[in-house]
Amino acid sequence: MGEFQIIIAIAAIFIIVSSIIYAIQQQRIKKQRNLKKAEKKENRRDSFRLRVDLKNSIMEVLKIGNIDVNEFDDCQISDVSAGGAGIVSYYDLPLKQKVYVKLHFYLNNESFSLNGRIVRKVERINKNNYFYGIQFLDLSIPEEERLIKEIVALENRRRQTSIK
Repeated sequence: MGEFQIIIAIAAIFIIVSSIIYAIQQQRIKKQRNLKKAEKKENRRDSFRLRVDLKNSIMEVLKIGNIDVNEFDDCQISDVSAGGAGIVSYYDLPLKQKVYVKLHFYLNNESFSLNGRIVRKVERINKNNYFYGIQFLDLSIPEEERLIKEIVALENRRRQTSIK
């Protein structure tokens, strides 16, 4: 009977230790998930994003993957920041490969032509157009400062109008 009690004691210790190890692993996994969620929330927007309605804009599709495209499409810019823009287009672009574009638009009568890459695509409810998130690439410091200046000026003008 002594051997049986020893075996039961060892099994009980094994179960307790296994339960503790499992609980610690679950806590680590949960902490990692929470950290990843927090990183995504923090890194999602680095710049102030201004809602706009720039209808007479042009998206020039430069490359899809390794293929040069060089096609133009009328688009509507719905938001803009120093880091990128959100646009609405009728083009159904495949995002399995990297898509490089150049956006041509006017903001406060200032002309901009900025290179970017499509990083997000959302099919619209009416299924006639698509929303694309574009990340600006290779933006020079003077060009970025000029864009920020126009975004701030437009936002200040909006605030003054709403105060009156």
